Amino acid sequence: MNDFLLVIAPFMMMTVTVLAGPPVDAVVKFPTFSDSQAEYMKSVAPFLAKHCVACHGPLKAESDLDLTRLEADMKSTTSGARWAMVVEKLSTGAMPPEGRARPAEREVLAVVNWAHREAKRAGRPFTRRLISNHGNAVPHQVLFDPGNVPPFDAAPRIRPLSPEIYTALINELAKDKRNLGQPFSPQRSFAFKDMGSAKIDEPVASQLLQNVLAIVEAQTAYTIEGGRVKGLGTTPKEFLALFDAKNPPSDTQIEAAIARQFETILRRPPTADEKQRFVALAKKNIAQAGPIIGSRYTLAAVLLLPEAVFRMEVGSGKPDSKGRVRLAPREIAFALSYALTDKRPDAELLKAAATGELDTDRGVENQVRRLLDDPKIDKPRILRFFREYFGYDKATEVFKENLKEFGYDPHVLVADTDALILHILRRDTNVLKELLTTNEGYVNVRMDPKNPDEVKEYHSKNNRKTHLNYSLPADWQWTSQQPITFPQGHRAGILTQPSWLIAHSTSFENHVIHRGKWIREHLLGDVVPDVPITVDAQLPHAPHLTLRERMAVTHQEYCWKCHRLMNDLGYPFEQYDHYGRYRTTESVLDPEATAKHVDKKGKSLGPVMREAPLHVNGLIAHVGDPAVDGPVTNVHDYMQRLANSRRVEQVFIRHAFRYWLGRNELPGDAATLQAAHQAYRDNNGSMKAVIRSLLTSESFLYRMPLPPESSK
Repeated sequence: MNDFLLVIAPFMMMTVTVLAGPPVDAVVKFPTFSDSQAEYMKSVAPFLAKHCVACHGPLKAESDLDLTRLEADMKSTTSGARWAMVVEKLSTGAMPPEGRARPAEREVLAVVNWAHREAKRAGRPFTRRLISNHGNAVPHQVLFDPGNVPPFDAAPRIRPLSPEIYTALINELAKDKRNLGQPFSPQRSFAFKDMGSAKIDEPVASQLLQNVLAIVEAQTAYTIEGGRVKGLGTTPKEFLALFDAKNPPSDTQIEAAIARQFETILRRPPTADEKQRFVALAKKNIAQAGPIIGSRYTLAAVLLLPEAVFRMEVGSGKPDSKGRVRLAPREIAFALSYALTDKRPDAELLKAAATGELDTDRGVENQVRRLLDDPKIDKPRILRFFREYFGYDKATEVFKENLKEFGYDPHVLVADTDALILHILRRDTNVLKELLTTNEGYVNVRMDPKNPDEVKEYHSKNNRKTHLNYSLPADWQWTSQQPITFPQGHRAGILTQPSWLIAHSTSFENHVIHRGKWIREHLLGDVVPDVPITVDAQLPHAPHLTLRERMAVTHQEYCWKCHRLMNDLGYPFEQYDHYGRYRTTESVLDPEATAKHVDKKGKSLGPVMREAPLHVNGLIAHVGDPAVDGPVTNVHDYMQRLANSRRVEQVFIRHAFRYWLGRNELPGDAATLQAAHQAYRDNNGSMKAVIRSLLTSESFLYRMPLPPESSK
């Protein structure tokens, strides 16, 4: 392995960190400090006095920040670091805080531009970081105010292949996968798994190295018959010429083998420079390690090029009149394919890239429509979005007792919700509203996404009575005529599906807080602070009290600052028990009856439960939207109100943006988000329209180049 590292080190992938850059007009530095100071006195000092020093001044320095004492000369290390923090808070809209008057976007932009230009003049350029796992950090009004759209500012992007994409790649390259492992893992700290930065650590690199050796060995399988090299399986003929010990390969044969590997792995021929470097590498490797090992090491190096391991979304060419650089046609082809499928671009996408079709927005839209509308193209990432957005697939991770009265199987319940979502997507009308309010559902089904009109019974050893999870009658008989309509008032969309309710529960009871937090973040677009490290976030163990009564502890002043954002949003789901079954009362321990429940010798015969009244009223508050705010009497009215909210639609669009763009939204993505929401409305709530809009947007197709000093 050490020898392998030495011979391919110049060709290995590098750990790449790409940061979000400043607006393009911030790239030009101030010629002198006097110029910087003049702009500071004109634009920055008045802004700070008007919007900031009341909380960050000499009389009140919150977070130990007195902006009146912060040097405008960023040659000071402390000053530069502090200004970088100020820029981030202003850029994301985190400051001024909620309740304070919002400054005009042009005022904020003037301060941010001054800071970037001064930082560059001082020789300490800083870049605006992509918001990582802090979804909803940009205030909603910054993104959806059509009268005040911030300038586009998305930076070049590089990220590793997703686990699914890498799996599809090795499935294509190697039939025997016993020696292959998955090097990539989902980015758990982010809203969606396929987000994150392009950082590869030692364990990932080690697994990649093991994999490429195994893959190349499979690619180059051969035998010797009659003194001649003969391939096994699908070994390309170009590779066979490398393994004839009696006849060393010529430069032409080496070039042909390298070209074949580039086409196989990268779907393109090598450049002249790459061809020259790889031929030299091959000769060196063959001379030092022999034709077999040397040739395999050379071919393996192609699998470790950055382009083979990372998703490249950098852009090429000169900036346009807006300072934007468009992604290269091949980058667009790969980005489109990976946005909808787990596979590399098909022949039509590559042809569109090669012929210039992807140089135009119309050409990109044509390819997006083709991919979306062709039923023969498997598009697993669409259903995966809804799985990750709602999180109902996590039901399989919550341990629950398999009760005797029915066969509990969370995998069946997750499959049922998958089927319901696919059903709604096929109709593609008012998708979000249907997802939040439908009284239809699938019960105990297995669906083939390629043949969604056919459902089969999901057989497992536990699921003979799975319908009881849905509170259907005990004698209900399975039917292929699905979806079915549930009893009136029993179900209202995905959030009342057993899979979602279980995913947001514990092993033995509901979890009001988790459910309320999900609503607050995924539908209302707010931020719930993390639990302080000093807080023991446990409800008291009091089985004789209802869950709502036990939640009283969260009303303490210190706790209520955060719990006011969650509790009342989660209470309506008390309509269901922690298995997702509809109920009208809550079972709690009866201490008196339990104390009397003993045998003749006084030995306890077990707990006795009583049915307590069920309270499902809640409250939507702290949103600032009169169409949404107000008391909630039951879960069905609750879901209808949310489903009819323009804000909820927009928050849903924000999450779709994060998933299909692979990052959180920035202020400069406002135009893209507004266009996607308008496309949804103009097309009767079509999810396809949202995806088309996002995949043809400025945020998807363009990048703002980083200043040279801030590139890493």
